[in-house]
Amino acid sequence: MRPQEAVERALALSRTDDCIVIADEASTANLRWAGNTLTTNGVTRSSRLTVIALRDTAGGVAAGVVSRSAVGAGGIED
Repeated sequence: MRPQEAVERALALSRTDDCIVIADEASTANLRWAGNTLTTNGVTRSSRLTVIALRDTAGGVAAGVVSRSAVGAGGIED
C-alpha cells in the first residue's frame, strides 16, 4: 500500500473529532568496500504510520498517539 493510500484510509476510519496521520518511508543503501572493490551491498526500506487522535473534552483537548512500522492494509484498523 502506498503511503498516501494508508493516510487516506486511516483518516477515513477515524472516529475522533480531529485526526492527523503521518506516513514516513525511508531507504538506506549499505556498501562495503575492500581494496577499492565493492564486496557487499544491500538496500533496506522501512515505513511507519503515526496517527494522532484529538478529542474535545470539558477540560480542553485530549490527544492520543500511536505509531507502528510496516503497517499493511489490514493493520490500519487496529
